[in-house]
Amino acid sequence: MDIKIFSWNVQGCVHSRFLPAARQFLRDNRPDLIAFVEPRISGSTADCVISSLGFLNSHRVEADGFSGGIWLAWSDDISVDIISNHFQFIHCRVTTKVNSNSFLATIVYASPNATRRNALWHHLCDLASVIHSPWILFGDFNATLCDSERQGCASAKPSKAF
Repeated sequence: MDIKIFSWNVQGCVHSRFLPAARQFLRDNRPDLIAFVEPRISGSTADCVISSLGFLNSHRVEADGFSGGIWLAWSDDISVDIISNHFQFIHCRVTTKVNSNSFLATIVYASPNATRRNALWHHLCDLASVIHSPWILFGDFNATLCDSERQGCASAKPSKAF
C-alpha cells in the first residue's frame, strides 16, 4: 500500500479561506497522513478545526500563544503511535493496517528563534543516532541555505552540527 503524506505550513488556521481550501485539497488528494504546521491556534478551537476536516485520528503540539504548533491527523488506513513530543516536533511510528509495514516519522516546525532552532538540531541529531529503520523527517525547518532565499526575516541558516 502506498501512503500519501502531506505537510502544510498554514501560517494560521483561522483565516476564512483556510477551511474551504483544506477541504478541497483533502477531497482531491485523500492523504493518509497530514501535518499542519504553524496553525497558531490550540485547545478546543484546534479540536473543532481538525474535526471539521473529517479526521477522527489526530495529535497535536499546542501553539505557543499565536505562534507555532503542529497538528498531525491520519486516516483509518494507518495507525500512528506517538513516541515523543517536543514543542518543535512530533516523533512517531506510522504503520499500515493492510500489511503492517512501518516507518518512523518526525514532523518539524522549527522555531524562528535561532537559539531555540539550534536546540532542535541537537535533538534531531540525538534521534538520528538511535534510528536504524526507515525514517522520514519533514515540515518547516525555518532555515535556508542562502539568506537571499528569505524575505523580511532574520538570518536562519541551519546549524553545522546536523
